[in-house]
Amino acid sequence: MPRGKRTVFAMFCTVSGNRVGSVRLHKQNSKGIGWKDFKRAKYCAVCRKRTAVKLKEERHSA
Repeated sequence: MPRGKRTVFAMFCTVSGNRVGSVRLHKQNSKGIGWKDFKRAKYCAVCRKRTAVKLKEERHSA
C-alpha cells in the first residue's frame, strides 16, 4: 500500500533546453528535503556531454 503520491518531473538540459529524461519524486519526503534539492547530471545528445539538469513538473490529464 503506497504511503504517499509521487510526482513525475521532466529533466531538461540547462545549456540546450533539450529533454533528457524523467524522474518520479515525492514533492517533499519525511526529512523535509524537497524536489528542488535534487541534483543530477545527465548526458545530453545535443551538447554531447554530461550537463546539469533542471526539473519541471509534468502535467497529465486524468
